[in-house]
Amino acid sequence: MSGAGASAVTKEDLVMNHLVRLSYREELSPNLDRFVDGLLEGKLVGQRCPSCARMYVPSKGYCPLCVVAMDESEAVEVAQVGTVTAFTVITPVPYYGQQQVDPFVYASVLLDGVDTPITGQDITGIPHEQVRSGLRVRAVWKPVEERDVSHISNRGWGGLDSVISSFEATGEPDASEDSYEEYAL
Repeated sequence: MSGAGASAVTKEDLVMNHLVRLSYREELSPNLDRFVDGLLEGKLVGQRCPSCARMYVPSKGYCPLCVVAMDESEAVEVAQVGTVTAFTVITPVPYYGQQQVDPFVYASVLLDGVDTPITGQDITGIPHEQVRSGLRVRAVWKPVEERDVSHISNRGWGGLDSVISSFEATGEPDASEDSYEEYAL
């Protein structure tokens, strides 16, 4: 500021010392809305590209390879069983506030008939040293009253751990490597 009678503005004058909270809501896109409804009902819903027939779970509402829009007519309920394509056994390093202290597995699971693996899935029911690529697994759903889809948004679908507690081995023979090798991450 300049001129007669003008006072200098300090940094403290520019800082607001009040808590501010912004809450906003946005409607989910139609494809995510169908996906969320399916999750709450214990179903996995994807979309099949009308051009190349690839199946996406969850769908973005278009095929990223063909650049073709998909609508509700391409919505399909998909299998809840699949194949572990890749995995990591995580041994938590203790630190203050650590909640997970036992080793656990995060895996990529390629659901039967789907062309994109879902990542970050917990594998339970077998010792970690028996988890392997090719392992056949099935979804273990949380009870209906515990399912939560509030974290799912158009900005990122958020994962399945709030509706599916884990994937467990089916006891089926392992899938052949050529059935999942191109999906190994």
